[in-house]
Amino acid sequence: MDGVNSLVDAVYAKEAIVEELRRRVGEEGFRRASRDWHARRRPIPCGMTVHTGVGCSYGCLYCYIYDMGFTGKPQPYPLSGEELALALALNPYVAPGPRGTLLAFGSVTEPFMRETAWRAIEYLESTRRWLGNPQQVSTKTGLKGRLLEKFVEAADPRIDVLVSMTTLRLWKALEPGASPPEERMEFMRRLVEAGLSATLFLRPIIPGVTDREAEDILSRAAYAGVDKVVLGTLRVAEGILRRLRASGAVDMGEIERRLARWPRRGEQLPIYSRDLKEKIALKAREIGFKVLPASCSANIESHRQGCAACRLGPCGDLSRLPPASDREVARLLEALGLKPLKVSVKGLTVEAAIRGGRREAEIASYWIIGLLRRSPRVKAVRS
Repeated sequence: MDGVNSLVDAVYAKEAIVEELRRRVGEEGFRRASRDWHARRRPIPCGMTVHTGVGCSYGCLYCYIYDMGFTGKPQPYPLSGEELALALALNPYVAPGPRGTLLAFGSVTEPFMRETAWRAIEYLESTRRWLGNPQQVSTKTGLKGRLLEKFVEAADPRIDVLVSMTTLRLWKALEPGASPPEERMEFMRRLVEAGLSATLFLRPIIPGVTDREAEDILSRAAYAGVDKVVLGTLRVAEGILRRLRASGAVDMGEIERRLARWPRRGEQLPIYSRDLKEKIALKAREIGFKVLPASCSANIESHRQGCAACRLGPCGDLSRLPPASDREVARLLEALGLKPLKVSVKGLTVEAAIRGGRREAEIASYWIIGLLRRSPRVKAVRS
């Protein structure tokens, strides 16, 4: 999406995208897009998650999606590429453009399974063409051959590829359907060779497994040319604990010792892992890695932007934060159909009071994050 020169331009560009895509997909396609969850869901801290499929066949024992009701029989997501782009354009919380809302592919399924890979590439191409937002994909698949070529052609040229790694020795027991670690390492090498951003996603850190193998994993990734790493904590639910115990591959006593309490039915809880992450981060820095605080930070880095929207930052290059004035932000909120009563840009924070309720405040907040990369402090004032 070209031609976005001001904050208000992004609103008008979004309206034009909706109009053109509605014409292209027809009324039935428009109905599918407008009813889809991508058209209503709020972004999460890593950005707006894009689902390329439903279910996952990789069967990773530590994965949370099976406890959320997803199955091991994956299907491609039902929307076409243009319908998916339209759904995102209809979403009131999503700001379009190269400095807009971050897009994260691969949160509730592996995007490059045999059943979903071509749909994932279709979505990468359509969102790049129509919206232009920064893209990031998380995967345990080592792409190669024609699929790798099509991925490079379709994706945002600054896309960040998070390649997940938990273990080199026990992957068959813990990640039975995923690509072998050596294929994932080779994929990262090829990405770096092609000038794309590859980030090692050392997640989840399983006590007694990942921490013991971390130096070897980091060294191999560094040899592949990777210089960024994100560390992630193991989150457990009843089903995850049951599967890990049945595998016999991990020290359950150590995992359970790190739980503040037992997870309730349908609940996910993080284990205590600060000591493990600090130890791994120290080793990573010694090897030459930049240790990033979150996955979205890798997206910001690869797109050469800066962000100060949350407590984990600031991330990236703050000299690249978009300039903003009180008046410009007020005009943006007005263009969104909101009624700003007061706006004040104070360094890395944008304070605003708007007439309305929680929904109006949330829309304002997500656009401030999406376009300004600053921390929003928005107060809703009922009339």
